[in-house]
Amino acid sequence: MQTIIVFIVFTIITQTVSQCDEEYSVELKDRMYKGVKYEPNEIIVDNVTNVERGCVCLKEVCAKKCCPLGQAYHRDQKICVDIAEPFNPPVYREYRLLPGYNATKELHFFYGKMNCSDELEEVRVPVAPASYNFHLRTDGKLYVKIETSVKVLIYEADKYCIDTFVSDTEGPHLNALICFVATPERNNYTMSSSCMLISCFFILLTVAVYAWLPELRNLHGMVLMAYLLCFFVGFLFLATMQILILKLQITEEICIVLTFIVYFSLLAAFFWLNVMCYDIWWTFSGKRAHGRSGTQNKRFLCYAIYAFGVPTILTINLAALEFSNIPLHPLLPKLRLQGCFLYGNSKLLYLYGPIVILCVANLIFFTLTAFKIAKIKRETKMLRDKESSTHDQDRKDTQRFTLYVKLFTVMGINWILEVVSSFYPEADWYWQFSDAYNVLVGLIIFIIFVCKKKTWRMIKKRYRQLRGDTSKSGTQTTVSSTRTHSTSRDDMQMHSIKNKEWLGRSPSSEYLPVEQH
Repeated sequence: MQTIIVFIVFTIITQTVSQCDEEYSVELKDRMYKGVKYEPNEIIVDNVTNVERGCVCLKEVCAKKCCPLGQAYHRDQKICVDIAEPFNPPVYREYRLLPGYNATKELHFFYGKMNCSDELEEVRVPVAPASYNFHLRTDGKLYVKIETSVKVLIYEADKYCIDTFVSDTEGPHLNALICFVATPERNNYTMSSSCMLISCFFILLTVAVYAWLPELRNLHGMVLMAYLLCFFVGFLFLATMQILILKLQITEEICIVLTFIVYFSLLAAFFWLNVMCYDIWWTFSGKRAHGRSGTQNKRFLCYAIYAFGVPTILTINLAALEFSNIPLHPLLPKLRLQGCFLYGNSKLLYLYGPIVILCVANLIFFTLTAFKIAKIKRETKMLRDKESSTHDQDRKDTQRFTLYVKLFTVMGINWILEVVSSFYPEADWYWQFSDAYNVLVGLIIFIIFVCKKKTWRMIKKRYRQLRGDTSKSGTQTTVSSTRTHSTSRDDMQMHSIKNKEWLGRSPSSEYLPVEQH
């Protein structure tokens, strides 16, 4: 018990001492600074003078200026020089300039150049001319948009200093020093985009086969095509986004538009997969529509409203949060701060969150369907009757259930790899394996739904119909006609024999009426 108490006290003391560094503190008088009282956990004690200092950044918004007020930073000589021009940098709230905002009054500025970390390989460099798109924000952070990248850099007060810069060749202008990590950003966009485009080819080929064959354009085929088209659009635009990033030909506006398209398409694809799982469960629950086109059309319309409607609502919600004036929060999408598409917590919350919920629902539908199939096999003897039409329909539904399970497994593995790779971005071998699987996704879908004997027979039949080859069907018609004539002749002979027998038995048969056939 005493050990636990000592540990808690040590933890509290450690947290109290580490509230701030002495560099970012102010000297207190009677634990007061600018009329604001500081609590014990907001105070540190100078080890040399034993003077109490307050962690001012806990009370005010802190920023950092390279030189004291009344001075500017000489870029060539790297020293502070006197200047008559007042220091009043523009300040933004998120992405909106605040006219009349006095930075020196509203923010607490510390003075001096920051110390960059050698362990993190940080280099102290000026922002301009690498980027002229930078500004100070109301939270004291420095916003920097690198022109050669869609990614935005946000620097805390201990990683930048902003000031008026002068030089021998330039007049006074606003600039900043930042702790920049010179290591280039690692990505696998070349391999990833190539793999997704290959997968798109097989997905589109699968859709083309289903659209070409009339036998497959039923409710289940239409649902599958809707799913594959959404997946195709998502992969296609995601690959396009990555190619534009590699070519340095993407702007923030294009990035945002592509992000919303990819986000909506991928979510719609998973909602259509959810529709498949629900539909197969609905089929085995004994509510089959018996092939009535009107009923199936209504069902497909309801499915479409659900599968496209919910992603639309989620996409609108994402856009509303992104472009609202809500103060910056870890749960906001922050698309314009993080680069193209979603990253980190935003990706987990807005993309992986709905996908996980849908996958859990799909597993529930699959489990219930599997139990229903097992129950049918145990309780009915008609499954053994090969001539039973009910058995044929149940067998087809069971085969469709198996196909959906395979599809769910393929896509589940794909997104498990995606989630794991997001947690280990430095694992190159894992990224390569994930990218290779992106190729296999489209190929496996093509194999599951197209590379079957039944489908190939349909393709051959359809091809013969388009060529006008009716020789085989003509032969079948001739055989059928021959059988019909033969049957008709046999019936006439039997009818004649029956009439003779009837006439032979009756003495007045010539007066009996003849039966009309």
